[in-house]
Amino acid sequence: MTKNYSNMIDREDDGSIAILRIDLRDRSMNVLDPGVIDAIAVATGEAIADPAISGIVITSGKENGFLAGADLTVVSGWGDPAYALASVRAEVAKLGNTFRAIETCGKPVVAACNGLALGGGLELALACHYRVVTRHARYGLPEITLGLLPGAGGTQRVMRLIGIQAALPILMQGRTISGAEAVEAGLAHEAVDRGQVVNAALAALRENRVKALAAWDEKGFRLPGGDAYAPANANALTVASTLSHVASKGNNTAPLAILRCIHDGSRLPFDKAQQVEQKYFVDLLRKPAARNIVRTMFITKQSADKLKRRPEGPPKHIMSRMGVLGTGIMGSGIAEVSAAAGIDVVLVDRSADIAEASKTRIAKGLDRQVAQGRLTQERRDAILSRIHVGAGIEAFAGCELVIEAILEDIKVKQDAIRNVEAVLGEDAIFATNTSALPIDELATASIRPQNFIGLHYFSPVPKMALVEVISGKATSEQTLARSLDYLAQTKKTPVVVNDGYGFYTTRCVDAYLREGIHLLLDGFDPILIEKAGEALGMPVGPLCLSDEVGNDTAHHISHFFENRESGPVGADRARSNAILDRLIADGRTGRKGGKGFYTYAEDGSKAIDRAFLSQLTDFKRQDLEVARERMLFAQLVETARCWDSGVIEDAAEADLAACLGWAFPTHLGGPMAVIEQMGSAHFAERCRELVAQAGARFTLPESFARARPGARYYRDAA
Repeated sequence: MTKNYSNMIDREDDGSIAILRIDLRDRSMNVLDPGVIDAIAVATGEAIADPAISGIVITSGKENGFLAGADLTVVSGWGDPAYALASVRAEVAKLGNTFRAIETCGKPVVAACNGLALGGGLELALACHYRVVTRHARYGLPEITLGLLPGAGGTQRVMRLIGIQAALPILMQGRTISGAEAVEAGLAHEAVDRGQVVNAALAALRENRVKALAAWDEKGFRLPGGDAYAPANANALTVASTLSHVASKGNNTAPLAILRCIHDGSRLPFDKAQQVEQKYFVDLLRKPAARNIVRTMFITKQSADKLKRRPEGPPKHIMSRMGVLGTGIMGSGIAEVSAAAGIDVVLVDRSADIAEASKTRIAKGLDRQVAQGRLTQERRDAILSRIHVGAGIEAFAGCELVIEAILEDIKVKQDAIRNVEAVLGEDAIFATNTSALPIDELATASIRPQNFIGLHYFSPVPKMALVEVISGKATSEQTLARSLDYLAQTKKTPVVVNDGYGFYTTRCVDAYLREGIHLLLDGFDPILIEKAGEALGMPVGPLCLSDEVGNDTAHHISHFFENRESGPVGADRARSNAILDRLIADGRTGRKGGKGFYTYAEDGSKAIDRAFLSQLTDFKRQDLEVARERMLFAQLVETARCWDSGVIEDAAEADLAACLGWAFPTHLGGPMAVIEQMGSAHFAERCRELVAQAGARFTLPESFARARPGARYYRDAA
């Protein structure tokens, strides 16, 4: 007999054992929201109260997933200051109390995790007395990556299961582990093949291998390895605190909150410790950083991955054969991710030998993944079998899509467009991987401009999720839809922007690099400039980034932009371009050339070249906060210009592109989030002050300079 609880929990009685299957019928993966939590409480409560039931199995109705964690759209709402704090605390406590009721019910409960279990999903499993997991599925507590911590007992149960030192990397790194690794770590009891978890759970109950009592609820329980004051643990907590502060530049408070949960909770009974955890969870939830990270890196990213911007009319398309013209680092990366998605790829370059060398590089990279255990030999062979070397552009015949990744020169690209389109079918798409050249100008060489689009990848392509999709004036809905379908097929996150020189991401990266140069010219110490960039939350300072990108590349882009800008927007560019000119004249292309703003040793170490830079300016200014603010506002102002000119139209996607594309600090949410949270009036006033203090490049477009107080840019904003 099967009973249904709110259409979420099915109960099946297998003799004296109740099997509870969580299944959100309208979603591909189970998540925890208030309704699901209530349904779990009702279902488990009835099974616990039924005298005929001696044991319980909690599993999922999904084939490949147990629980993906909390519904972050709901959690994000709890972080809104308009949501009553008392209500937030009640919702968080309800989840923890539901899991605790399962743990203390007096009957043995087994979690049969038939697939992925993350966050709250793993916390539910940890509250059960026995855990059977799928051998190759992924398990983890990734809350720290969202500026949060596990708030349903996760910090306390992991610590009590395996000890403080072993718990730290699981809680502080947010990475996932396989089911087999979960057993090895002590977080699960059995790892079995897919489809066998329920049978294994039933066997554990029937064979009386499950004790209906958590170890920490037994009298005399002692934490494995001792509490936070044990010397080894105290040292581990100190090291973890220092490393997390260095890694986040103090911008992410979640690591410290997790460490406090561990420290305080290690000397408390479980129920008191769980209350401490809930307090810290709510504190984090109400901070802007967590709300920003959740909105941009989860809600907006999920929306983009689901192709929110895809035109509805054209039918879904699965790509089967495509071509890549230009087989350098970018072209090779595009070919690899496409072949990994099951697409046959034709590689063409100036010669077949060059293209063959590219395939060899791809093979070596795949071999390294096999050696590291991240890829099977069979998978490696299948990917390579889909990559074909062409002797010339004639090999592109029959391709549904060709992406060019050749020299960043308008004439060279236009010649390639003409030659390649001549061998393509009428419905084939030609995409350019340009990072700055306007799509409409390139499209003048196309005989089918409606089939022409920009797909701006980021390096290294296999690791970088973002692709900036640039739609030209003539780009058809079908071309846009099929391009987005292709990116979804290759598991990339697309953000759609409109045409314009430099598009969006390149212009903002240029603004960050350029402000570093302006700070240098204004007498700021170069080491302070770099530290200010890192203090802002950027991965590296602007001078280091310019060296990594290549000062020759920065030089080319900045001069290209200078020819496109007029008025106050470009008034200061000649000043910074003079420094780039000096670098290139001196052969200082950056890391690849052995010198730039830094000098590079053979062992890979680097150091600011103070001797060279002292020829350009005196290093007298030491105001880190001024430098940090100027680098932030340089990016905000350029984003405002892109919005004003229509290059970007969706604030949420613009913020996602910033965080994924040029590593804008996720705790800030993105440039548009910063502007909106700062307030339009304050933003405009501060920009006016920066114009007077630092230069005309901080001049805002009129739409922002005269924005009404409280102007909002997010479409979901009230």
